[in-house]
Amino acid sequence: MAELYPKEIQVISDHPVGEAFEQFRQLFCSTCNTLGIVNSPESVEEVVQSKDGRVLARRLVDALQGHDVAQELRSKLSSTTVSDDLATIYPQVGSDGFNIRWIIPLCTLVIGKASDEAIWKAVFDLIARTPTTPPQSIPSTYKDTPITHSSASQRGSEQTRAQVDPRIFEEISACTFRDIPGFFEKYFDKADKAEQVEKIFQATKARYIDGKWADFPDPPLQSCVLDWLFHFQTNFFSHQRGIYYTTHDRPLPGSQADRQLDLLVKRRNSAAASPVSVSEHKWKDVWVIGELKAGHRRDKDFIIQLAAYAREVFASQPTRHFVHGFILHKTSMQLWVFDRSGPYSSTEFDIHEQPERFIQAIGGYLMMSDSELGLDTFVDHHGSDQFITVVETGSGVETRLQLDPEPIAYQRAIVCRGTSCYRAKRAGAESWEYVVKLSWRSDKRRAEGELLKLAQQRGVEGVAEIFAHEEITSIKQLRSGLHFGRPYKFQNDMRSTSSSFHSKSRSLLAQSFSNLYSQGLGITHGSSSQKRKAKDDGQGATKRSRSNSQASIHTMDAPIATYTTQKTSLYETNSDTFDNRIFCYLVISPPGRAIRDFRSLKELLEAFRDAIRAHKSLYEKGKILHRDISENNIIITEDNRDYKGILIDLDLAKELGSGPSGARHRTGTMEFMAIEVLKGVSHTYRHDLESFFYVFLWVCILHGWVFSGHRHKQRQSRYLRKWYQGDYIDIAATKLGHMDKNLFEEIVAEFPPQFEHAKDVARRVREVLFPFRDGYFTGTFKDPDIMYRPIIEAFAAAARDSQKEA
Repeated sequence: MAELYPKEIQVISDHPVGEAFEQFRQLFCSTCNTLGIVNSPESVEEVVQSKDGRVLARRLVDALQGHDVAQELRSKLSSTTVSDDLATIYPQVGSDGFNIRWIIPLCTLVIGKASDEAIWKAVFDLIARTPTTPPQSIPSTYKDTPITHSSASQRGSEQTRAQVDPRIFEEISACTFRDIPGFFEKYFDKADKAEQVEKIFQATKARYIDGKWADFPDPPLQSCVLDWLFHFQTNFFSHQRGIYYTTHDRPLPGSQADRQLDLLVKRRNSAAASPVSVSEHKWKDVWVIGELKAGHRRDKDFIIQLAAYAREVFASQPTRHFVHGFILHKTSMQLWVFDRSGPYSSTEFDIHEQPERFIQAIGGYLMMSDSELGLDTFVDHHGSDQFITVVETGSGVETRLQLDPEPIAYQRAIVCRGTSCYRAKRAGAESWEYVVKLSWRSDKRRAEGELLKLAQQRGVEGVAEIFAHEEITSIKQLRSGLHFGRPYKFQNDMRSTSSSFHSKSRSLLAQSFSNLYSQGLGITHGSSSQKRKAKDDGQGATKRSRSNSQASIHTMDAPIATYTTQKTSLYETNSDTFDNRIFCYLVISPPGRAIRDFRSLKELLEAFRDAIRAHKSLYEKGKILHRDISENNIIITEDNRDYKGILIDLDLAKELGSGPSGARHRTGTMEFMAIEVLKGVSHTYRHDLESFFYVFLWVCILHGWVFSGHRHKQRQSRYLRKWYQGDYIDIAATKLGHMDKNLFEEIVAEFPPQFEHAKDVARRVREVLFPFRDGYFTGTFKDPDIMYRPIIEAFAAAARDSQKEA
């Protein structure tokens, strides 16, 4: 039997059945007399199945349809009311297609004068089992750019090696390049440093005897190698701008993960410091990362560990362009660079066999300029203050903006867009005026600024307004002079067993999964590495360039496109050897706070209400689908405008009717991905609404306890953490299972006690998104209002109720 929510029970209590069914009971009594049977609940089955049974059934449905409770209770199958559901059932009761036995339990309760709650539960059961013509839906297709995800989902205490390292490997496994020609020349063989390096090398020759460094430890135990290197540094590199340190087996502060560095390079301070000191080092200060290894060779593990350090640097320095690193395994050294398109390395060399190259490498890291180190030179740092100079769109006027030191949002991953958002203001302004977004978008995707302009031209409400946007540099520019072939193929590459898998299995699983839950709904679904060389070749580094060229904007009022089924792959080949990303800034208004930083339950509910309204306007007026709803892309506005919450980050947005962008993949946030998107189905408005739903649950459970003053009770949900563990099909099945009524109540039970109105919203939105009929529906209705209207109304009603109690 159907379960009732507290609000439904209240509605039933406010409108008792009373004498509403007396005429039906009198007709039942008369029918019993005609048939010569006893008037009692035990006679219902015989009476209902008699020739007069359908007349009785229609009388009961009619009485229920007009009752106040039916007018107020929301349907569990659509955006309408229970009264509307009964109106659909009424004509069927008199037809042969209606199984008259379905109404027997309800009739028995009414005749037996059961409780009002029992009667209305039976009404819900009757509606659920009665076949009706469902709203027309959009056929599922499989032509979107393949989805992948990053290690950004792991956070806080979950950032153990066992959980994070497999995700890091997934990030880098298809975009790692080794033995890149030109690597050493680009980063270390610099004309402006050649004389200095040569002097240092000549000074070290007394330590190089008979073809090797005379006092280099053998065996090369880590502690001994560190002592040797620090002594070497004191003698020969004491006047460089950088300096080597170690964290000495202690975690480096400034991270949610406990990671310690064998070696790091940071800026040299005037005051002397111990090379093993850790208290004054933070991830945000790290220039170069180094790993020392003395055991058996395990290339894959070595690279993943170095990548884990790079991930921490990017997380603490969100606008960093790239990160240098190296691995010293016994006496073999390999130099690495990590950028937003993946890692790549020099050829490996032996420090004894190539002593000058060794000096160039360890000394080169200490001599590099900020741009050579990959530090972001676009953001101007003055102590703890940060500034950028932007060109205002339209006027071309340069404006200097101060950034809030704490980002609104950033990504804790390597291979991704690396999006970071900051509040900003002009000089002299008392309050924040803008949001500045810095990100690395695919060069095959339309610039976000163009889409925002298009949205404004089409009268979209509730989206950000552009102040400035410009391209700064690109991966192609940063990698200029280097020669890339095929990505390095890791031994025992098991990508298909993690969260990404190949096209055939994903497409077939997606189709079978969709078919399984669409019964009765009338829905149609329709490299090998290069040879190692003893010497790299290539060109020098390039200058950072800026451009303001924009592609022309074409308006299009096309309906949503549907496609025939097409297989997709997370690792499709491309004519380019690596993904070229463009580093750009976007300055928008109004300013705001991340959705997780809400200051009242009413504010949270209103922000979600208006962000969904904005999404509806973007979709219906702008003909643009967002496709990346996450907790980082909804902000709470602070200027008391009509929209309390707005959407940002249109990097993955798509104009309706356009084909695939040509990008190899788009990075998604696993915990917020819709079930069908996880199965490879092309993105629709419904999937974004489902993502809003997951973000709402996430914020209430993981951030609600802090808001409620119970920081010590903040926890990782036992259910929500399963939304990003396993492969795509596992996660899709897990999420669908969590939509079960009883299991969903356990999820809602993790809300703080003060969030009763939020619980009501969660239950209502679940009913709208996942109507049940021979399984939970996860598809998309052609009429968007079927889902938009009741979801927006649910948030609006809860916001009003929470205000009354405030």
